[in-house]
Amino acid sequence: MALLLMMTIAFSGCIKKPQGDAFSNIKKSLDNLKSYTSDVDIELHNNKNVKKYSMKQLYKDGKYRMEIYDESDKPDKVIVFDGSRSYVYFSKVNQTFIEDNSENIPAYSLFASFINNFKMAREIKKEDGVEYYCIDVPILEGNTFMYNEVMEFSKKDFKPSSMKIYDINGELFAEIRYKNFMYNPQLEDGLFSQSDISTFSRYMNIQNDLSIDIKDVYKYTGINPVFPEYIPENYVLVNVSIDMSNNNAINLTYLNGNDIIKIVESVYTFDGKGFEKKKSGDITYYKKGNQYVVDRNGLIIDVFSNEKVSSDEVLMILNSLI
Repeated sequence: MALLLMMTIAFSGCIKKPQGDAFSNIKKSLDNLKSYTSDVDIELHNNKNVKKYSMKQLYKDGKYRMEIYDESDKPDKVIVFDGSRSYVYFSKVNQTFIEDNSENIPAYSLFASFINNFKMAREIKKEDGVEYYCIDVPILEGNTFMYNEVMEFSKKDFKPSSMKIYDINGELFAEIRYKNFMYNPQLEDGLFSQSDISTFSRYMNIQNDLSIDIKDVYKYTGINPVFPEYIPENYVLVNVSIDMSNNNAINLTYLNGNDIIKIVESVYTFDGKGFEKKKSGDITYYKKGNQYVVDRNGLIIDVFSNEKVSSDEVLMILNSLI
């Protein structure tokens, strides 16, 4: 009896638990998706060369917006599809053009594109991985370079984590990684029109932010915010908000006309990867493009600005926070 009991326990440990409920939850999320936002990192593999770039994706009811940043994390261009036409804004020349050639638009990287292929696919492959649920579907209008795609969904929250696109020979063509993904946020229609194409959304209040009074910050976040003693001339604090999609991070927005300084304070593990480590006075900071990061006793402080604010001015802000 003891031997039989041991064998039963051993075999039961090898039986794979059914994941029907998990995939049903994923399908329900896909069916109910009306809008989303996500930060996206893309790698293109072509002729043994790898091209990398990042973007912000916003989608609502068949319309989309893609904001592409260069290797220095500086705004490069914005692509907007308003439901009928595509427009491309090039920040370097400050001009907008109508894009008639769909090959120049990386729509394959959209989560919405995967959903369309998922709904139209006759054959869907599912896999239960260690950390992710994987769904493999053929690409509806695929070619030899983009033949099928595999989407990974996090087991924690069923949100998309990454998508890999393979060519007809099974070789990796592209890998798209999604970060800070939000299902069905409230998005303004103006984001998908030509009129607002020149404003990058990282300077907009488009997330699920809660604007609050300064005295209420601790009540909502459990964090005592740090305010800079120094801010460049003519910049005014216009908004204090809580980003509920980002661990209730505190956002301090300073404006001088159309110029912006944004300070984000939150508690998370910052490893410094991809950043250049530097020192200024008594503080150690990390820099990548126009983003500066300081760890103040576990409170991670990110400072973003546009090119109108000099590096010396940002360092003065950082030093005044300590």
